[in-house]
Amino acid sequence: MLKSYDVSELRTGMKVGRAVKDFDGKTLIKENVKLTSEMLDSLRGKNIFSVYIDVTPEDYAPTEASQEHLLDLDFIRCYKKCFTITQNLYYGFANTGKLDKNSIIELIRADNISELCDDGAKSISQIHNMKRDGDYVIHHALNVGILSGIMARWLDYRATQVGELVMTGLLSEIGKMKISKGILNKTEKLDHDELLEVRKHVVFGYALLNESPFRALKNVLLGVLHHHERCDGSGYPSQLKGDKISDFGKIIAILDIYDAMATNRSYAKRNSPFDIIKVLYADVLAGKLDTRFGVVFMKKLLQAINGNWVGLSDGQRGKIVYLDDSRVTALPIVQTTKGEFIDLNRRTDIKVDALLTAQEAT
Repeated sequence: MLKSYDVSELRTGMKVGRAVKDFDGKTLIKENVKLTSEMLDSLRGKNIFSVYIDVTPEDYAPTEASQEHLLDLDFIRCYKKCFTITQNLYYGFANTGKLDKNSIIELIRADNISELCDDGAKSISQIHNMKRDGDYVIHHALNVGILSGIMARWLDYRATQVGELVMTGLLSEIGKMKISKGILNKTEKLDHDELLEVRKHVVFGYALLNESPFRALKNVLLGVLHHHERCDGSGYPSQLKGDKISDFGKIIAILDIYDAMATNRSYAKRNSPFDIIKVLYADVLAGKLDTRFGVVFMKKLLQAINGNWVGLSDGQRGKIVYLDDSRVTALPIVQTTKGEFIDLNRRTDIKVDALLTAQEAT
């Protein structure tokens, strides 16, 4: 039996039921061939919307993921496991004042980083679409950790640097465990004193790490301390400028903003990647965020979401078929489920509202 799969749903080992051809009729993958990771990589970025797969009920029965409108069950399982570990790590610190070394080592294991961070497109789609049941602070810390792993790959960091940057993202919010729940869970605007109290979390986190088994990892400590500093001196806690801010601090600053804006909150709706990029780009131009890291993140992000499904402001759903990643503020050309092509650079009356998983789009 043949079943059409969106390219983002394809997995290694699936058997192609009908030859995959490009627009010129050239065969890219022959019929009856089992997909490999190299074949999947070759399809990304091409205008191939779907592939017919030879399926059997035993091989590809409906899964819990499709019922929950989730893109990848393995990702979700790994995320839930790491969420529990992160929660235990944070709450353990809140209760004992100590950092559990084993929990951190477990979180930055290579297989966890590989599952959650290797595929930027998949991970970013999940960050935009997952339900965040439970403590927002824990979800935010885990997501910044995931984005840190993705960014480390985009920067071609060595394995040890990847682990340290992921650790920095995961621990960026640990100091908030010393802030009262009443302030953290407040849905109204914080008053002056409450805002000052929340801003202490970076100092609390730094102090904790400085007394932990990880005190020698200066990049991690400074990343946690500096991730709310801004290059123009407008940040906190020390109003540092430019090269006085650590590289990890500059990177986590960008990722912290991205995840906060990608999340549904009680007082704010999640934003699309293109809305977030506008904010990041404005902050780069204003000298608040580091230009080098900001441009790398925005350009690589556009490349990662090329080919993704999106929900449009007029209620339609479509797939991104072209993005000019040479301009970080470029908007995509999308093909709707009706087959219509819409250039959002020209159609100012329509915008991307959100990234969608493949199941949400069909």
